Amino acid sequence: MSARVDNRAFEELRLDSTFFVAFDLTHRALKSGLERASSLNVTQYRMLVKLLAAGDAGVPQTELAKLLNFKPNVVTQALNVLVAEGFAERLRDTGADGRVRTARITEAGTRHVEQVNTSIVERLYALFPTEDAGYRSILEASIAAGASIDPPLSGDISGRFAASRALVSLELVKLALEEALRSTCDGASLAECRVLQRLGEVGEPLRVGDIARQLQMTPVAVARAVDKLVARGWVVRLASPNDRKAVFVDATDAGRRQQRAIARTIDVLSRRQLWQRLNAEQRQALARAWRVVVADLQAREEAERKAALGLLKPIA
Repeated sequence: MSARVDNRAFEELRLDSTFFVAFDLTHRALKSGLERASSLNVTQYRMLVKLLAAGDAGVPQTELAKLLNFKPNVVTQALNVLVAEGFAERLRDTGADGRVRTARITEAGTRHVEQVNTSIVERLYALFPTEDAGYRSILEASIAAGASIDPPLSGDISGRFAASRALVSLELVKLALEEALRSTCDGASLAECRVLQRLGEVGEPLRVGDIARQLQMTPVAVARAVDKLVARGWVVRLASPNDRKAVFVDATDAGRRQQRAIARTIDVLSRRQLWQRLNAEQRQALARAWRVVVADLQAREEAERKAALGLLKPIA
């Protein structure tokens, strides 16, 4: 495949605000599946899944820090929890010092991943319009694609627990994007960048409530992001003479320059952390699934809007 075709394919998969909505909804569904079935947090569960991927050989603790991009103290704390729960064990060196070298998943840990994986799949099916067989196949293909973003250390589990590995993968992508955007955008949060990105896409002022609805963020979260963006001088608030309660937000010249920086950063990171780790079929499966999620969300919102119209009554 030529470089031109590759570039064109990547253009079609650019992470615009629509993709971020689907990405965020998927990520939340994956995390809620974990929360329903486990007391482990995402950091601890990511480590458990990585240990599962390593098989019987286990993983040296120093290697775990590199694989998960964790600081050594975070690895130690998370592993302490897994050992206390009986989900992992520490293997000691046979040398004279007997220092801890390697971590390995236990049978109880494997059973726990299986239990959590079932819960994650259930949450994904609740998010996705799976009453249609075609949509179900798209969802299943996207789960497999998501699991492939961060390949397993052992081929023995390459086809198992795909939903859990998808959670680990999307968490990896999310953290990488947040870190890159903070570095590029003077410490700005992902929420701030998403608001600024959306303003750049529409090219006109938006009300805070409209931004929240379009990005599937809470009005409070958008208002906080706008406060910070105003303080940075990247957006301004505008008032409407026709509606005193309506507050609009628009990007400044400095904000528009930042919008371009955000677009470049997201483009580079999505290629390196996401699309280049997948083959063409997997990229399309993930993109199709996210489009279906957003389309279904829009359809539900429109149905709710029309249903609300039927409840309207004349004002006395």
